[in-house]
Amino acid sequence: MSKEQKLEIRDLRSGDWYWIHKAVIQEYAQKVGAVGIVVYSFLASLVDNNQSCFPSQKYIAHRLGYSRATINRALRRLENIGLIRIEKRSRYHCSYFLLKVRCNSDETQMSNLCNSDVHQSYTNDNKLTRNINNNDTVDKNFEGFKPETREDLLALDIANALNDQRSLPLYLSYAKRHPEPLLRRLLGEVEEIPPEKIKKSKAALFNHLIKRYAQDHKYHGD
Repeated sequence: MSKEQKLEIRDLRSGDWYWIHKAVIQEYAQKVGAVGIVVYSFLASLVDNNQSCFPSQKYIAHRLGYSRATINRALRRLENIGLIRIEKRSRYHCSYFLLKVRCNSDETQMSNLCNSDVHQSYTNDNKLTRNINNNDTVDKNFEGFKPETREDLLALDIANALNDQRSLPLYLSYAKRHPEPLLRRLLGEVEEIPPEKIKKSKAALFNHLIKRYAQDHKYHGD
């Protein structure tokens, strides 16, 4: 994209959108699979104020490009896990109700701010990392921490995802120094690695990836 081209982002004020609970992705995606998430999202795009809709399986299959058998399995999986309720309307038609999403409280803490300014400082946080790793509790200044900025939300997301709240000051420094898409990509890479393949901890691995990134950019002069 050239500098002259204006980036057009989606406008949630237009009304041409629908929403699903973040926990549907965070809590249930692995349980219902990609097709389940797609079917749930399709239902969410159709529901009325009562959170109900009644498309036929044939219609859902046609719109999403799957077979009716695949759609039927996804719907049953969504119902069994408690995300929807299915009620018979007639022999060939059903009503679908989107139910209240049950989730851990941490799932609602995920930031929905996807963009971040790119900062040019990529220095290491070795001293801060050592200081935090040598303490069992987070700095008293961060007790009862309440995020107020996008960097605060990002740092809290990272701390919760890594189960490393005591290192919140370190993650705040990362959030202020590095672009958010980078941090979330590295966090995603860490979360995809099976626990048994991680030598120390997810937090230690995440810090290692950040340092390696900083060293690479310093070496290349970026």
